[in-house]
Amino acid sequence: MTQKYKERVEKLTSMLDLDMVVITEPTNVFYFTGCHIEPHERVLALLINVKTNDTALMFPALDQEVVNDTATVDNHLPYNDGEDAFRLIFEHAIDAESLGIEGGHVTYNRYQRLLENYTADQIHSVEAQINQLRGKKDDDDREKLQEAVDITEKALADLVNEPVSGKTEKEIAEFLLARVKAHGAVDVSFGPLVLTGENSALPHGTSGETTVEPGHFLLIDFGVVTKDRYVSDMTRTFIIGEPTEEQTAIYNSVLRANEAGIRQAQVGAPMNTLDDAARDEIKADGYGEYFTHRIGHGLGLGLHEAPSLDAQNTDKLEKGHVITVEPGVYKAGFGGVRIEDMLYIDDTPYIFTKFPKDIDSITLEA
Repeated sequence: MTQKYKERVEKLTSMLDLDMVVITEPTNVFYFTGCHIEPHERVLALLINVKTNDTALMFPALDQEVVNDTATVDNHLPYNDGEDAFRLIFEHAIDAESLGIEGGHVTYNRYQRLLENYTADQIHSVEAQINQLRGKKDDDDREKLQEAVDITEKALADLVNEPVSGKTEKEIAEFLLARVKAHGAVDVSFGPLVLTGENSALPHGTSGETTVEPGHFLLIDFGVVTKDRYVSDMTRTFIIGEPTEEQTAIYNSVLRANEAGIRQAQVGAPMNTLDDAARDEIKADGYGEYFTHRIGHGLGLGLHEAPSLDAQNTDKLEKGHVITVEPGVYKAGFGGVRIEDMLYIDDTPYIFTKFPKDIDSITLEA
């Protein structure tokens, strides 16, 4: 594993024409070092000498044991509360005439501190290069992502093996949280998002006290974080009791869109063509106006990573991309359906999610 982190650093520096990189987003620091620290208001920074690949981790001294046990870096730069962390950065990067930072993460106040030693022209964003690296996964990543999906699906199976009618959204969310931890997750990656009845028409609603009743759509979107920090993200929508004609039409439209997006997920396919393939199915069924978001996104150590599978992104899918395919139809006052699967892009795309999604399988007893 130590070699894996060193190779990631080398890949990053090979893409850059700078002197020093300062990485402060905790998941990015973990990606390049294997060390996960949540610094809260304190400063955490991985300093990479682009010319030599020498690495140094600057961290709150209270996290020294975590760094000793897990960090793959050449140098440790601990600091105590009250000490000026930026002075350590400036001292370590004293010969650097150009600096790379995560442009979308560094706060205004911290950027102003960097301007004490560098001009704006000397500071460059390397976020695109980091995102590009994190967007590509290998076989080890795939195995660990499958573990995350397996835990998610086990918890969902536990839920539907019992009656859900009469339970509130919050009760179901709490049940899923308990079950994913029982199956080995350290946490949920978000949610669980549980929306029933008319609430299911809210793509990112909030689980509340609404009770599951016969005739409802029950939308459940959630994922987990494993011990290795990998995440999952999947959605299944259930129908409580015998589906109505309109429920059947909407559900099958979204299912066809989901399957069309998955068929299009091939090495070399422009990313927007996945969105087009799914959206065309829903438009053909007359529900185009109710599909209000992109078809999917990347994920891995983070819930939302590169790439973004939106209608404007013409970048091509590459081997190693991990993506979601998650079309939806959300009809206010009636309800909504989203079906989300996770895929690994390979010569033959690999589908992580196996939980059934045909209408018979997702129809639950009232």
